[in-house]
Amino acid sequence: MNILTEEQLNFVISEICEAKTLEESTAQYNLYEPILPDCKFVFASHNGASPGFSVNRTFSAGAVVRSLFKTPKVWVLDRETVQEMKTGPSTFRIDYSISLDTMALSYLEPYLQGKHSQIPTDFKEVFQFISRKDVWIDPLAYCAENIKNLKNLEHSNKIYNKLKAYETLRTLDTNLLESQGIVQSTLTEDELTKAAQEHIARMYMSLDDSRVLDDANRLHQLSYCYLLKMVIIQFSDPKLSLHKKIWKLLEFSDEQAGVIAAREFAIAKEYFSKGQKLKFFGKIQKNKSDIFEKLDGMAWDLTHARRMELTLTVKPDAGARYFFPALLTFDKAFIEILDLYPLKVCAYVEGRHNPMPFYDGDWFELISENLTEKSEIMDRFYSAEAITNRAEQRKSAKLSDLISDLEAELKPFMALH
Repeated sequence: MNILTEEQLNFVISEICEAKTLEESTAQYNLYEPILPDCKFVFASHNGASPGFSVNRTFSAGAVVRSLFKTPKVWVLDRETVQEMKTGPSTFRIDYSISLDTMALSYLEPYLQGKHSQIPTDFKEVFQFISRKDVWIDPLAYCAENIKNLKNLEHSNKIYNKLKAYETLRTLDTNLLESQGIVQSTLTEDELTKAAQEHIARMYMSLDDSRVLDDANRLHQLSYCYLLKMVIIQFSDPKLSLHKKIWKLLEFSDEQAGVIAAREFAIAKEYFSKGQKLKFFGKIQKNKSDIFEKLDGMAWDLTHARRMELTLTVKPDAGARYFFPALLTFDKAFIEILDLYPLKVCAYVEGRHNPMPFYDGDWFELISENLTEKSEIMDRFYSAEAITNRAEQRKSAKLSDLISDLEAELKPFMALH
């Protein structure tokens, strides 16, 4: 039976996460632990547990691995770990995986075919890293983005070929690679085909699993809504002050979306300040007919970042206490966006896939330029009444309807053919 109401639980978790130091957070956790459900806290830290290879890494030509945190280690708090630390160091197994995004997986296929001129200069370096036996990779980001394309035969064939390339990498003959530089799977062609067919079959099964599709669509639709609204605000009056643009987006969050998506506000602040000079929005221009298509792809990028938060809450394999996700990408515009919002800590209740991420810094100072603006935002949008109203708004908000309204609002700025 829960001792705390949902509101009280959120308050306690915030108290622990927003403490000034790890020592203070740990002390707060020990204070509240008897009344907490099975909560877990993962803090960015220079000391503590190693999350495997799910740490930030930059390759020579700019490809990166990015985790949720900017530190090489993490400090975790949970009932079992804290109890063990009372008598000495806590030792436990972890699980991790690095997801290859759509661009990374697209480069893999020509590399395996020897078409090295079509890929970035540092792909060999990346390839050598991800083909190591102690580095775990997955194609989940690519699969989530492309489930919707399976019903199209031409697209499904391309997906199959990319998954076959992934299976080749997963079963690479590393001895042959090291001794002769030959890229070849340890599986026979028939075994490789079978593995790829089984993988795409699992994707087809996901088409019939409404929960899987709903989770992916919900994250994507929310990011797409925010991107549409950002562009509407910027196109409508690019010379409007930064504070007024942020205020308009806050009103949209409060009155229509029903949620203030903190990560998207960090992006909005950069976009409202730099416009098209922010590479992520470089191709979003007035009088173009492909804005919706471009924003849809950008929304999938943001969805992959949010999926890392969600994946952190997934129960790992038996025997492991935590699962740590990361993302590998070559997209320099997306990398710039990922680096805008490192986390200080992500908290969750075991069994609930509801991450509570906290920005590594003062979020209110991030989106405001002075104390007056910060105070105005807190008074208007973070009062008890405003928070309650947003919770009610979320229950009735239909993102698909909101998307239709926003697209209609943006259309006058686009070229019509």
